[in-house]
Amino acid sequence: MRKSGMMRQEARMGYLFITPFLVMFAVFKLYPMLYGFIVSFWDRNSEMKLHNTEFVGFENYVDVIMNHSFWEAFGHSIVFSVIYIAFLMVFGFIIAILLNRSFAGRTAVRTCFYIPYVTNMIAIGIVFKYLLNPTRGPINAVFRLFDVTGPKWFSSPVLALPTAAVVAAWAALAFHIITCLAALQEIPQDVYEVAEIEGATFMQKVRYIVFPYLTPTLFMLLTITLINSFRNYTAIVGLTGGGPGTSSKVVSLLIYDDAFNFMKFSIASAEGVIFTVFIIIVNQLFTKARSAWEKR
Repeated sequence: MRKSGMMRQEARMGYLFITPFLVMFAVFKLYPMLYGFIVSFWDRNSEMKLHNTEFVGFENYVDVIMNHSFWEAFGHSIVFSVIYIAFLMVFGFIIAILLNRSFAGRTAVRTCFYIPYVTNMIAIGIVFKYLLNPTRGPINAVFRLFDVTGPKWFSSPVLALPTAAVVAAWAALAFHIITCLAALQEIPQDVYEVAEIEGATFMQKVRYIVFPYLTPTLFMLLTITLINSFRNYTAIVGLTGGGPGTSSKVVSLLIYDDAFNFMKFSIASAEGVIFTVFIIIVNQLFTKARSAWEKR
């Protein structure tokens, strides 16, 4: 009986500790998601309250699908995600391998890579707008030393989106480096010693030792990066604002503009639902591909 009473007391304490999280999740996550899903089926494309509008079914979804601006922003989101994922996965892996070696000042170098990860993205945007300024920025000043006109990084319709994706990936690079470093340090030293006795080169060690050991970690990072790549609103607002024109306008920024600048709440909600379904489908396809890879 005493043991049963202690278990009930522990259970009550557990519920007490998770209650603040559940309340915050319900208020700031669950309610907005449900409300947005409901609004997407009503004609609330003005400041009119929901109870004063009429039910229109899938009409908002049809309008979104037929809207060229949505598909343009959708394509920009895909481009941003591809560049973002490729940069993080490749450079996170390479830098982690380089930092896994012992050298003078290794701790300071690791700290330098971690600082951008804890820095506000808007602040990073202000810094990079100065660094990449086509006339006064130090980056283009290097081009001028060789009598070459530097690119208009954020003013070019071609370069604005890729540049924003690279800067956003650079800001998130620390997480990948630290995660890969932790996985690298779990590799037994005996494996390296045997490889050295066999005369394996550095690249052979990476291919036959490091990569196989890090595959589960890399898959985990790829999943997280895939999801985070679509959370690109702050990066775009801080770096390009969706411009020049609409050349770097992604879906997240389109949803914000439709909802809060044009008061098309139902249209914005439908856009959000469609894009969320797309992300879920992509994530499920990737999960299946990951499972098939691991069974090989």
